[in-house]
Amino acid sequence: MTKKVQADKVEMPTGIKPMLCTLIRKPFNDPEYLYEVKWDGYRIIAYHDGKAVRLDSRGGLDYTRKYPPIVEALKMLKRKVIFDGEAVVLNKEGMPDFDALQKFNGHTSGVHYYVFDILWLDGKNVMGLPLIKRRGLLAKVIGKRSDVIRISESFDAGSELFNLAKERGLEGIVAKRRDSEYVPNQRGSAWFKIPTVQRQEFVIGGWVESDRRHFRTLLFGAYKKGRLEWVGHAGGGFKDKEMPVILERLKKLETKKRPFATAVEYDGIAHWVKPELVANIRFATMTKSGRIRKPAIFEGFREDKMPAQVVSEIAMESSVEQVADSNNAIEKRKLPTMPGSNWPEVEKEKIVEQEEFNIGDCSIMLYNVEREIWKGIPKATLIQYYNNVSKFILPHLKNRPQTLLLKPKGAFGKNLFINDMEGRQPGCGKIFQADRLHPKEGKRNVIDYIVCNNLGTLLYLINVGCVDLNPWTSTILHPDEPDYVVLDLDPSDGDFQKAVQTAREIKKFLDTKKLVAFAKTSGKSGIHIFIPCKGFQHADTRKLAELIYGQIHGRLPDLTTVQESKNHRGDKVFLDPHQNDYRHTMAVAYSVRPNKRPTVSTPLDWREIKATLDAEDFTMDTILLRIKKKGDLFKGVLDPNVANQNTRILKRLMIG
Repeated sequence: MTKKVQADKVEMPTGIKPMLCTLIRKPFNDPEYLYEVKWDGYRIIAYHDGKAVRLDSRGGLDYTRKYPPIVEALKMLKRKVIFDGEAVVLNKEGMPDFDALQKFNGHTSGVHYYVFDILWLDGKNVMGLPLIKRRGLLAKVIGKRSDVIRISESFDAGSELFNLAKERGLEGIVAKRRDSEYVPNQRGSAWFKIPTVQRQEFVIGGWVESDRRHFRTLLFGAYKKGRLEWVGHAGGGFKDKEMPVILERLKKLETKKRPFATAVEYDGIAHWVKPELVANIRFATMTKSGRIRKPAIFEGFREDKMPAQVVSEIAMESSVEQVADSNNAIEKRKLPTMPGSNWPEVEKEKIVEQEEFNIGDCSIMLYNVEREIWKGIPKATLIQYYNNVSKFILPHLKNRPQTLLLKPKGAFGKNLFINDMEGRQPGCGKIFQADRLHPKEGKRNVIDYIVCNNLGTLLYLINVGCVDLNPWTSTILHPDEPDYVVLDLDPSDGDFQKAVQTAREIKKFLDTKKLVAFAKTSGKSGIHIFIPCKGFQHADTRKLAELIYGQIHGRLPDLTTVQESKNHRGDKVFLDPHQNDYRHTMAVAYSVRPNKRPTVSTPLDWREIKATLDAEDFTMDTILLRIKKKGDLFKGVLDPNVANQNTRILKRLMIG
């Protein structure tokens, strides 16, 4: 019997950005990693929806027409699938030939697609599976049916493979953690690349004249924080017959404005060009500041990467532990700011003091920690609170995308909502990429949601301006399947005791159905009730919430309302079903709320929900002692046995 792929069933995504590798100096052997050849070709994400095939470059360019043999070979697989791999042309000796790949006209023989990962299969997102399982799927899907499509072989010994690659003139090797998930557009300590020669892509910004040749050198650089910084100059590698062609391309882009934001070192007369060309450059060494002092070697232009995506990579030490600890020190590439983005508003804050903290595999820069969130309560106190409760809050955040509600001016300041991280996440921050539900002109068709799975990411979110944390009701493993039915009791007039009365009536109803539920204060004037379940779609959990609300409103017509319009709710408790919708969020348990006081969304014992209950008793100052006395009252929300039991009952409730 074939084992089913345990993965998330979703629509085929588009526009996936390849997972990235961290550059390190030396090879290593570690049983937790497997090792592959680093192919000298074009990175290609291949989409096959069962009918048509699309090939995307790593920069998002459509390469479908560029490699017809790969397209035809993929069509023969008869599977709906997304692969990650490298388009490679082999020479007569069977070695990768990048120059031949550039000259490939679409029909000559010799092009191959070396596949090293599978991201989606027959309606299921498999990016969350461990690499070793994804490679197992590759073997089943591809097998040995095609000479064009080949699985990139893996090896157990990194140092030995590196030496062999160097001996045969290959570009290098890649090391990947066997248990690593596939995280698009993310560079960290899961994947490393170790080149046999120093080679990177750079943006051409100009050339220097020569008396004897068409030009003397090319001036090149890389982007850092949105600015093109000069890195070095390439004076070799040019074939005589290619130089006039290169110069012609440069002259078409010539401009009087220097494209580099930093000083440029050169001898002679320089000409500047618009930064639109990307080239492979080989060099001997790079300084710690990111400069290449000695003349480098030009190895050809690249058409598969946009100039704005080119950043300098400074090789790190080969110790896996060292790289992990330094992960966030790598320069992170921000995406171009989207129209309507709130990030510019957030980043206007003037930093008057900052300090770096190493937290697990993250290095977090905490700044302006003395800035007051409430009168007399600085950001440092909020950060310390979340550090103290992280053991209890992180399980409820794990693998859940979040919408950020930032309060850079304090708890009573302007609300800044952010869905798309736009490259701002810390090194240890996980990203979940989802299609934009309502495409907008000028914005990407995908959104990079932050996923908080560790303390480093948690403290980053608080530092950047979050007071509370608002995750989805579903996880990245099953984004279409919420883990609970949510009942949101929202008193229109802010009278908490009305929420208490409503919650008590709901508890009576749930008990008659033998449903297990967990309650918490909203941290403001309401109460949230979670009914764990599994296997339902968001439309199902909303319907279940509405069924329960119908029963409660029938019992408490003078106290509750199901009216959507605020104008028709009066002073009643609104029974809000919207939190069950796809991508809707709710303040997580133990989250501080941006209220008039630093009140906390606090899990409750059902016996506490009575007239004497006061939501304002639960603040940052009281929660730790409460947990010490009562334990984690929300732990059961994540108990699979509770979810299974409730699911059977809820299915009967839906049937009626």
